Amino acid sequence: MNPLARLVSSALLCICSVAFALPAGAGETAAPTAAADPRQGNNIVWRGDVDGTIDISLRHRSVRVNVVSGRSLRRQHQNYRVQGFLPARPLTVHLENVEGPGTVEVTQQPDEANNFTAIVRVTNKEPSRAEFRFTLAW
Repeated sequence: MNPLARLVSSALLCICSVAFALPAGAGETAAPTAAADPRQGNNIVWRGDVDGTIDISLRHRSVRVNVVSGRSLRRQHQNYRVQGFLPARPLTVHLENVEGPGTVEVTQQPDEANNFTAIVRVTNKEPSRAEFRFTLAW
């Protein structure tokens, strides 16, 4: 066999064996996802002016405020950002970066009995409206 034909034959053999040895998509790089990046956790960052006691409920991506005592919480007195969603399965949520002149506590963890809803109670101990901030993470 001619040396050029032998070289071409060997090159084709190498290329074919590499093509069959690589898994599909091995040469491609996938775009990073939120789950792959540990800095990108699922959470809600909430800020609001509270006068009295309120319960903040989070279910999936829906946030609701229920006034337990004090004046109602007007829309312009709260701000929140939900990153990700609260899954419909039992899990544990926890508070981070809590600021305010009272207490902020998780009163209900998401489970089947409460339709996988997390509830945070915010209580202002001051005699007037005060700002609270927290992050609820899961």
